[in-house]
Amino acid sequence: MQPPRPGLRDTLKVFGAWLRALPRPFLFAGGAVVLMGAAAVAFAGYTTYDYTMNNPAFCRSCHIMEAAWTRWSTSEHRKVDCHSCHEQSVTESARQVIVFAVRRPERVGRHAVVPGERCRTCHTSGDPRWRQVAETAGHQVHAERRQIECVLCHSQAVHRIQPSTAVCAKCHQAQSIGARAIKIPQMAEFHCVDCHQFLRLNSPLRPTRQTCLGCHQALPPKKTVGFPPPVAHITLTCSTCHRPHEKAQPVVACTSCHAAARPALHQRPTHVASTCTTCHVPHAWKVQSRQSCLSCHQDKVTHNAPTTCNTCHGFK
Repeated sequence: MQPPRPGLRDTLKVFGAWLRALPRPFLFAGGAVVLMGAAAVAFAGYTTYDYTMNNPAFCRSCHIMEAAWTRWSTSEHRKVDCHSCHEQSVTESARQVIVFAVRRPERVGRHAVVPGERCRTCHTSGDPRWRQVAETAGHQVHAERRQIECVLCHSQAVHRIQPSTAVCAKCHQAQSIGARAIKIPQMAEFHCVDCHQFLRLNSPLRPTRQTCLGCHQALPPKKTVGFPPPVAHITLTCSTCHRPHEKAQPVVACTSCHAAARPALHQRPTHVASTCTTCHVPHAWKVQSRQSCLSCHQDKVTHNAPTTCNTCHGFK
């Protein structure tokens, strides 16, 4: 009759007795070897995990990611590792590695889509290291009120964060390429946000007077005469008269505000037939020199010179 085979418990007892019989130096040496082996395995495991999950170089190791890597390395997010934005489970990441190793695809399929919440983790956190957008004009309208996802504007191409005018045109077709496209040739190449300043704080998205003056004060003096003028018009926004999405020249008639009939010189037939800007220089408006009058009344060049005409001729 065969003796019963020793069980696991018996085997462990025998092994324990063998260890106790060994000289103590051998035990210490063996324990050290085991600990070092375990530490090496743990370190290798952690290093591998950290490399695959936190090091952008791992993503670049895929031969079809070179274009995405190049764009990332020159983008605003070049100091942010891939998985800070493109977060997905370890299981999904492992599946992608296996698919790449086995099938060797020639292009990267849609994966690790960035949800808006990932963007808000940095950009609405109050952290000064990141541009904060929660209170900006454009994001108040698009992200808060209309609940438009960040990537619809900021990721039309891989790692291209700054939206192009084509991105705006997808929703605002009339204002970009349609009937309400910019009518002023000099503004045709402007980006929408040059006027509709997205990142302006606590302000409407429509251009303000200061938005316009940001460019127009830099123009030659002839183009900015009277800016800003010491007259009532300084209280108005530029869009009260100027609407570049409708017409190159001011689309609003002066009489829409100055509708009341004016006596004296305003009612003279020669003046009624003239446009307002024949006499009133845009952005200065108040007639302060003889030149405005002499452009028509050339026979009065020496008449009471150099006194201004309105000294005697009450215009109002």
